[in-house]
Amino acid sequence: MWNPLDERFPPPSEPQVAAKCTWCGGEIYVGDTFVLYANGDITHEGDCENAHVAAELGIERMIAE
Repeated sequence: MWNPLDERFPPPSEPQVAAKCTWCGGEIYVGDTFVLYANGDITHEGDCENAHVAAELGIERMIAE
């Protein structure tokens, strides 16, 4: 059945994927902030960024005794 509201309020468009995160494999969408590394890797800001840098540099967090 035809609904006049369909023409006035089209469904929202799907967000466009701009890149894939090297760390988690998740999608980075147009308009999102991301981190670009010198070797070309791309990650989300925050947790993915921290984990990627720690893994690349071999950083290990420990508790002093």
